[in-house]
Amino acid sequence: MRMCSASQRPATRARRAATSSGFTLLETGLAIIVIGTGVLAMLEAQQHFLQKNSWSTHSSTAMFLANEMREMTRVFPRHDKFSGGIYFENEVAHTGFQGWGPEPGEAAAIDFDDLDDLDGVAFGDGTNLAGAVSLRLPGPINAFREIITNTDWAGVVTTGEDGLDESLAGWTQYIQVQKVDPIDLRTVVIDQFFQPAAGGNPEIEVDDFPVRITVFVYYQDPAEPTPRQISRVSWLVLP
Repeated sequence: MRMCSASQRPATRARRAATSSGFTLLETGLAIIVIGTGVLAMLEAQQHFLQKNSWSTHSSTAMFLANEMREMTRVFPRHDKFSGGIYFENEVAHTGFQGWGPEPGEAAAIDFDDLDDLDGVAFGDGTNLAGAVSLRLPGPINAFREIITNTDWAGVVTTGEDGLDESLAGWTQYIQVQKVDPIDLRTVVIDQFFQPAAGGNPEIEVDDFPVRITVFVYYQDPAEPTPRQISRVSWLVLP
């Protein structure tokens, strides 16, 4: 049996101690994988948090804009009483439908005074909306028909190159006003629809139908080519 001298034993013990206190390549690789997985999980969780927080902010803003439009129209009649409402020029032949949409001279939010004025009106710059746009005006607007301005992180209203206050960036309110069947409120009828007397039922005149108002609120991120619908609010106004 080979015997180690006294001078060899300390060196052998030092080598063993150094070997036992270090990490092997496999252990180091596993540690990197575990740490990397944890870091990636934290980054992914933070990304999801930011996305959820952004959606929550957009959702609350959209509901605010929709409710502002509803509040603005709360006192509006269905049709303009002063101009005769909606009617046929020839009441016998039911031809020459008139009165739906803004009356002559009504070209701004402050001019609107009945619900059918708002059909197809968009307040904001959004495109590819829910339907045809009959009139596009600056917006979005609040219940007082004032343009809602854009503010920076410090609460200061931002201005454009022309020195005027900028509207709330990226947001658009779009309104649809539709006549609906009084028997089945889910059924939309055309603007000039009337129901003639039949089977013992009286005639329902062209201006005697319920209307459904729908406010669509869109947001367009600067990095996106088209706006996204964030909110939609509908309600009925009965004759």
